[in-house]
Amino acid sequence: MRLLSVSSWVRHHFEHLKKWREYAVKIAKATRDIVPDAQVYVIGGVAENRVTIYSDVDILVALPTRTLDDNLVKKLKVEILTRAMDNYNLPWDAPVEIHIADAKTIEKYMKTCKKLIPIKEQENTDTNVY
Repeated sequence: MRLLSVSSWVRHHFEHLKKWREYAVKIAKATRDIVPDAQVYVIGGVAENRVTIYSDVDILVALPTRTLDDNLVKKLKVEILTRAMDNYNLPWDAPVEIHIADAKTIEKYMKTCKKLIPIKEQENTDTNVY
């Protein structure tokens, strides 16, 4: 019985991961409602086609002209996720992790990310293939 529940969770998790582009667009819309000039990218395993059962959808919100303290970064993450769920129907259990890069940290992300997929709000989300 326990094995069945793990298998069920894996299926459920992979169903979420297949919708990575749809989720990224929802996060991008919510982000740009709050910070209109933000650049939004998918990074990490999903962007690099290295998806496992432990994967999540890493989303980079780039704000290269701003400098943010840690409290503002935390607040912005909560605001983005809340708006994405409330206004754009992001599932509460969507496996997304938001990374905020400001003027101090953007260079680190640009150097370490092997691939960045830019997300635009008008993207076609019918092709949810990872």
